[in-house]
Amino acid sequence: MTEPSTSIWRRPAVRIAAFVLLAAALYFVYVHFVAWDFADFGVCYRNGQRILDGETPYRVSDGHMQFKYAPAAALFYSWLAVLPKPVAKVIWYYASLLLLAACFWMGYRLIPRRVKGAWFVIGLGLAILAKMIGREIQLGQVNIFLIFLLLLMIDAFLKAKDRETGALWAVSLLFKPYALIFLPYFILKRRWKTLAWGGGVLLAGLLLPTINYGVRGNVLVLREWGATLSQSTPGLMGVGDNASFYAFIWKLLPGDQPRAAQAIWLAFGLVTAGALLWMMAYGRRQAVPGAEALELAFLMVLIPFFSPLGWNYNYLYAQPAILLVLGRWPEIPRAWKWILAVNFAVIGGSMREILQTVPFRYFTRHSLIAVDFLILLAGMVALRVRKTA
Repeated sequence: MTEPSTSIWRRPAVRIAAFVLLAAALYFVYVHFVAWDFADFGVCYRNGQRILDGETPYRVSDGHMQFKYAPAAALFYSWLAVLPKPVAKVIWYYASLLLLAACFWMGYRLIPRRVKGAWFVIGLGLAILAKMIGREIQLGQVNIFLIFLLLLMIDAFLKAKDRETGALWAVSLLFKPYALIFLPYFILKRRWKTLAWGGGVLLAGLLLPTINYGVRGNVLVLREWGATLSQSTPGLMGVGDNASFYAFIWKLLPGDQPRAAQAIWLAFGLVTAGALLWMMAYGRRQAVPGAEALELAFLMVLIPFFSPLGWNYNYLYAQPAILLVLGRWPEIPRAWKWILAVNFAVIGGSMREILQTVPFRYFTRHSLIAVDFLILLAGMVALRVRKTA
């Protein structure tokens, strides 16, 4: 009696051959579409070398390619900086892809009471976010790693593991301040142990480069880090690739009206804060299953909205929210299914290859991607109304 055809995939030799073929195909992609760029990784690699040499990572002469993470983040890259740059680039490329796969599997596993299966949710999620993923990989950015940390943090939070939640939250802050969006939520949830552990790990991370610089040198470098952030951000507000909600407002208003933009931005913050508070109260009152998962995913969508600088690929932080919506798709109100389906098609289809040059430039320069993720936020509120998530 012959074995079922599916059993062939259980053979070690077949699995090894498939793995080798996949790695080779991905290397082909790297050589022809990625290796020529990797600009953001180059910044981190260079500053990993600098911190090993006891030099400051923060130099005005670096221009737009200044290092903007905490000194501890440069220390994180130092293990790659001891390798030849071509080797380090390949390692970071494959590490990013592995972390990306882990992020999608973890994001799927975090969906409360899943209705749709993994192939539907993960496959469609990848298609919707393909544009952001491609640009993230091409630049050699760190966002996939940070999303991985934040998904681990959410998993730990849902399991009431305060130490792990706080530590993961703090480590992510050493790279980018995005995870500060969770601070009010932790306070409202009275997760004091999480905050205490987060504060302790964050302090340890800020002190860690003392090994390289000494106490006085580390204080000086931390000051330079703060100055770099405050000096470089304002000049990039209105650039075409800035896709944050603040940039969307900035570009929408006629002329240069920073105060008006700030007022609208603040009003948006109050509206979203009110929506989140309502979702929290409603979820608790109605005993909605998996209420906190939706709330935390909602907060992740807000990351590029409240960052003054948010490039298109920063909307990758909406990955858990997109997977959650797809996983609960049958329970979304019918009208919202149509709205979200069209919205997801716009997000996934907003590529130069699909829109062509002129519409693509208009879409990008006016930060219209922000509107798509505003619709996603509204859809998540609608999902909460149905008491399903």
